[in-house]
Formats: sequence, C-alpha cells, structure tokens
Amino acid sequence: MINITDVERRVLINQARILAALYPLEASQFERTIEILSEGYHEAWADVVFKGLKRPFIKEDMNFIYQTLEMYDWLQKSYYALTLDEKVHLPERSLIFCGFCPKEEPRHSSYCRFLLENMDRFAFVETTDCLMADQPMLQVYERMLNKLPRDGRITLSAKSLTQVISELPE
Repeated sequence: MINITDVERRVLINQARILAALYPLEASQFERTIEILSEGYHEAWADVVFKGLKRPFIKEDMNFIYQTLEMYDWLQKSYYALTLDEKVHLPERSLIFCGFCPKEEPRHSSYCRFLLENMDRFAFVETTDCLMADQPMLQVYERMLNKLPRDGRITLSAKSLTQVISELPE
C-alpha cells in the first residue's frame, strides 16, 4: 500500500478529471481513478497512481550505455585518423554501432535509442539503421571497454582498434 496525502489525492483527482475531458474515449478509466481516489479505496491506489510506470533504470546500466557510445565515438574517430594503409586491414563495418538486442536487452536498447535520438553528444556516432543487434551485446561491449587503453591518448592505433573490435561476434 502507498501513502498519499489528501492534497496529493485532490491533485490526482483533478488531473484525472482533466484527462477525462481531453480523452473522452478513455473517460471511463479516468472516472474509475477518480472514484478510487475520492472514496479512499487505498488498496487500489497503487493501481491508479503507478499505472504505466516502469521501474527506474539502474544508474550503472545507464552509465554503461553512455560509456559504450563514447567508446564507439572514439573507435570511429580513431579509424578516420588512420592512414589508408592501416584502414585496409580493418573492417570498417565492425566500427558501426549496432545497438542492443531488443528481445534480451530491451531497457538497454530503449535508453540507447533515447541517447542517440535525443542527445546531441552522440550525433556523430555511426549506427545501423535499426539499432537492433541480433544477439545480446552487453558482455561483448563490456569486453571491448575492458580492452581500451587507459593512457589518455586522443586516438587509437590500428593495433588497438583491432584488439578492441576482435571482441565483436563474426
């Protein structure tokens, strides 16, 4: 059971009334919410207050996705800084970010899409059109992140790039 104050109940009732007026096809759902809140049926409060809310996404997972996108930004910038001779030995397609598996990693996939579509920081990261990996990628990206050099260099050498992308599935 959740605890909400009478003022919070009043605010939620008013919101439900406004939504019922705005969305007449869904008015019966909002009327149910109004009844539950106004009559004090506290056992059902959680059903109406938290309806449609997903559990919060874990901060560590959000940071991991952010680090993965930063890694791809670094990998791609490093690739374009290589000489033509060095590029010949690296498969450019493996440097294109494919995202996460929506079946196995739906929250990661969703947050990743949000960052790429709404945050200017990753506007230049090259991605596949669908951003849907065919298989789970969390462990792959984790291994790739662990292979990144930590010496503060701006771009990676062809050898470092090869080591990092060697973790990608064939």
